[in-house]
Amino acid sequence: MTLFQRNLKQDLPPRRGLVEELEHMWRRARVLLLAVPLLVGTGWATGNLTRDVLTLPEDAMVRDSPRLQLDALSGRMETMRRTGAKTEESVSVYQEHVAPVVRVLRRRGVPPKLATEMAWPLVEETYRNRLDVATVISVILNESNFRPNATSNVGARGLMQVMPLWAGYWRGCGRDLYDIQGNLCHGTRILAYYLRRSGGDERRALLGYNGCVRGTNTPNCKTYPDKIARVRRQVSAELAASRPGRTAGGAASR
Repeated sequence: MTLFQRNLKQDLPPRRGLVEELEHMWRRARVLLLAVPLLVGTGWATGNLTRDVLTLPEDAMVRDSPRLQLDALSGRMETMRRTGAKTEESVSVYQEHVAPVVRVLRRRGVPPKLATEMAWPLVEETYRNRLDVATVISVILNESNFRPNATSNVGARGLMQVMPLWAGYWRGCGRDLYDIQGNLCHGTRILAYYLRRSGGDERRALLGYNGCVRGTNTPNCKTYPDKIARVRRQVSAELAASRPGRTAGGAASR
């Protein structure tokens, strides 16, 4: 599952969705947003939720936040995406959770439009399955190098290299494994499934995701968890430095 056809072309149709609109809104309103508190009323609760969710355990693939908090935030993000809501709350969610992911993807060579299109569903599906965003980004980097149309020599498809046998297994994920939202929906659920199946053992879960349980489907597959851990540490640091209120060195601004 980790051998890919590196020369596959990306053929993404032009599309301007909610995330791209929010990115433009955030750029235009950045000075104002820094000066005026955004979260009032229900937004205040979202601010507290955001702060709690952003507190991550060191070097862990599962978020150490209450399940209800993550479900609530992923549900809000899904509603915003489906309705195309462009509100103060959605701009705040984009600023706190999605924009840092866009920056990390851009830093790793993902084209601007693709990074914008990928970041929102990546965060939404990751939170829905109570996983760590840095871990999911690291898996995507190792599996497909951020190419939505990647296909492995054994037929695994898309960003998270999902095998066709999983297509349509979970309600709401669809069957198109080359679709960004659908692939992330499947891939995060598969990773969460292996984590539950392994009793929370991250190494075993990653080996299961990579198909390295019985025998060896890919060369040196036993090293897969170590590769993910190395990249995850780097990505976690980049995400922390990219969040609002942080300086370029990662320290909290005052």
